[in-house]
Amino acid sequence: MTSRAVWRLAGELPPAPRMAVVGSRAAHRGPLACVPAIVAAAAARGHAIVSGGARGVDGAVHRAALAAGVPQLVVLPCGPDDLYPPEHAPLFGAIAAAPGCGVLFAGPEGGGHCRGMFVSRNAIVVAAAVAVVVVEARMRSGSWGTGRQALRRELPTAALATGSGCADLIAAGARALPDVPDAAAVVAWLDDVAAGRSAPAPVWPPALQWLGDALAAAGGRGLGLDDLDDPATGCAALLEAELRGLVVESPPGRYHTRR
Repeated sequence: MTSRAVWRLAGELPPAPRMAVVGSRAAHRGPLACVPAIVAAAAARGHAIVSGGARGVDGAVHRAALAAGVPQLVVLPCGPDDLYPPEHAPLFGAIAAAPGCGVLFAGPEGGGHCRGMFVSRNAIVVAAAVAVVVVEARMRSGSWGTGRQALRRELPTAALATGSGCADLIAAGARALPDVPDAAAVVAWLDDVAAGRSAPAPVWPPALQWLGDALAAAGGRGLGLDDLDDPATGCAALLEAELRGLVVESPPGRYHTRR
């Protein structure tokens, strides 16, 4: 006989559809500044918010949703007797008491918290959402893993152009969002998702079209400087394309067209 996980919910389960917004615990100021616009964009298209309650981006997401009155769900890797992180206890209490909001305890009471429970928490965040936005992520981080899991489940996934983890997610198929507070970009992405539209093809200036063609020919393996006949010219072209938001570098030294 197999045991079944017992989850506890404080408050209410917010209505579907729900959009997950996650990111680094050690977040930078720029990505954090994007959070209120992302939450507002989700609310404008009728989405509730899901995140993991962690320090950094997750905490900023929950505060922004609470301030804006957006329904939200916090998914914690712990039981109700061992809140993590402990300094967010007042925030979790305020969310549980807010209309249409809830705090889900994915860990057992008395069980503490461990690395495996964080992985399970991230899987629940993805399962509770119809779309996922990664605000900031390093390679092999929990936020990167959440984005990768969303892509494997073929959920609509977007990532801000911040950090190596986000670059990898964009190269793997996530929609690239600008790394500035821009609600319009998120709204446009959600509209494309609702309509079943793919991302618009990038527009390459004539002087860089040869590079766009080379990237298309390289396919999923990406393009490196050693693949070009003139690495010096290629380096300058790749830099310009990166500044224009046309390419993303992941892994280091391999370039892909942004999707």
